[in-house]
Amino acid sequence: VTVSVLYWKTMSAQPEVSDVTLEAARKQKIHNLKLKTACLENEELIQELHVSDWSENQRQKLRGAHDKANELLVSVEVGTRWNLTEAYDLAKLMRVCGLEMSQRELYKPEDKAQFMDIISVKKVLQDLKQNRNKTRVVSFTQMIDNSIAKVEKVEEELRRSQLDASQLAQVPSRTLKQIEDIMNVTLIQSALASTDDQIKTQLAQLEKTNEIQNTAMHDGEMQVAEEQMWTKIQLQEHLIELIKDKFRLIQKCEDENAPFKKIYDVQKAANQETSQMKDGKRRLKQRCETDLKHIHDAIQKADLEDAEAMKRYAASKEKSERFVKENVEKQEECWNKIQDLERQLQKLGTERFEEVKRRIEEIDREEKRRVEYAQFLEVASQHKKLLELTVYNCDLAIRCIGIIEELVAEGCSAIKARYDKTNQELADLRLNVHQEYLEAFRRLYKTLGQLVYKKEKRLEDIDRQIRTTHIQLEFAIETFDPNAKKFSDTKKELYKLRAQVEEEMEMLKDKMAQALEAFGPTEDALLQAGIEFVHPAEEVEDNNLGRRSKMVEYRAHMAKQEEVKIAAEREELKRVKAIQSQQYRGKPVQQIE
Repeated sequence: VTVSVLYWKTMSAQPEVSDVTLEAARKQKIHNLKLKTACLENEELIQELHVSDWSENQRQKLRGAHDKANELLVSVEVGTRWNLTEAYDLAKLMRVCGLEMSQRELYKPEDKAQFMDIISVKKVLQDLKQNRNKTRVVSFTQMIDNSIAKVEKVEEELRRSQLDASQLAQVPSRTLKQIEDIMNVTLIQSALASTDDQIKTQLAQLEKTNEIQNTAMHDGEMQVAEEQMWTKIQLQEHLIELIKDKFRLIQKCEDENAPFKKIYDVQKAANQETSQMKDGKRRLKQRCETDLKHIHDAIQKADLEDAEAMKRYAASKEKSERFVKENVEKQEECWNKIQDLERQLQKLGTERFEEVKRRIEEIDREEKRRVEYAQFLEVASQHKKLLELTVYNCDLAIRCIGIIEELVAEGCSAIKARYDKTNQELADLRLNVHQEYLEAFRRLYKTLGQLVYKKEKRLEDIDRQIRTTHIQLEFAIETFDPNAKKFSDTKKELYKLRAQVEEEMEMLKDKMAQALEAFGPTEDALLQAGIEFVHPAEEVEDNNLGRRSKMVEYRAHMAKQEEVKIAAEREELKRVKAIQSQQYRGKPVQQIE
């Protein structure tokens, strides 16, 4: 189907035009009508001249009319215009070429790029770089600088486009918020500094207490030594609490760091958003490229049709000119035979009139076809530019989205690295604190074990004193010794002292049990970490066995001297009993075991 046929098929679908355009087209139509009327009136005059009896005059007039006819025909060819009539528009172009994209879906040169949200993203990155906590910014400096450079590149690209970057700017918002939050996480070293100072102070006081205790034991001041041991227990219990505070601070820091464990979920969501945006732009680009191909094919087809129409018109014009020339020559011949060929001359004049009329109509059609072709090229060119501009914007949007994806990926990687590093530091620090807790527990448990051992020995000593006092009391009662009262009071005081020592020993055992129970998590953590250590309970048992062995040696040495005294005393008792048995009415007295 040629462009001319398409024009007539789409006349009913022409869009409404303004009154000014209609008026101009109406005037142009009147002008064209005047040109054709003048040409046809002259042809009618030629016909009238054909029937004149004055052959010579008529012949001269006819020649003048022919010359004027040629001029008027040239005027019709040159002056006929149809460019003010809407012969081709966008609706017809889309229908004929089968285009899919409408103008409202395409970017236009007058559209302005919307990139203020991207500038806001850059402002957020700059604010992060100016964070007041410089020590936390250091690990993110390179990432922030790279992100700012990427955002500036996106901004530069957008300034050359007609894109709306509002949706794109929302993609890295969650990532930037995560970066800001992780930069505000408590620094564990700073949080533990105060507690570490207090632990150092407690250790210094423990060292001083040990020195005082050792000096008192060396000087035999057992009461001072015992008081210092109680002081050590209080200091070591406080030390345990300080170490537990370190565990709480570490746990608090872990809780603050925990939300960043799912940072890849944020990256996955951002990638889904960017993938959707990319897919949308790719689909838009593909549709535009399809329409561009259709327009390109339509232009090629129109060019071929225009070339063929021009060729046909040129051939028709040449044929018409040849016909007019031959007609004039025949008229000249007819004038020579005017009388014989008058009827033929009239017929030829009529034929000329019909031919000129046909040619005027053909000129009219050709001019309309040219106008339609020119308007088609103009409309196609405008729509082609819009499609090309839309393809350009789609490519640019895909590049910008890719850059934002890189920004999000780099930010998420930095957060994950910071999260892993913090977790590793916390794990190492927790292990160090467990080792520190082991040393503190060892000191406390050994001190408590030593004191319990001494209290047990003290309890044994008091029991021995009670038995000795009881025996002395029995002897005093046996002989009505006045010292019996003193032995009885001593026995009561010893029982009170025994109850006090027993109460202290139970309290110390409770403290040992509580300390051992509190040591359980640290013991499990050290075993899981593969750290070998001697359990303080085993050390206490070894120390107690060592002390008992040493005391046994001392007691064995002293027992040799006691055995001699006891043997002499037993011999004396036998001698006294023998004397008494002889003095008791001649009958032996029964031995009392």
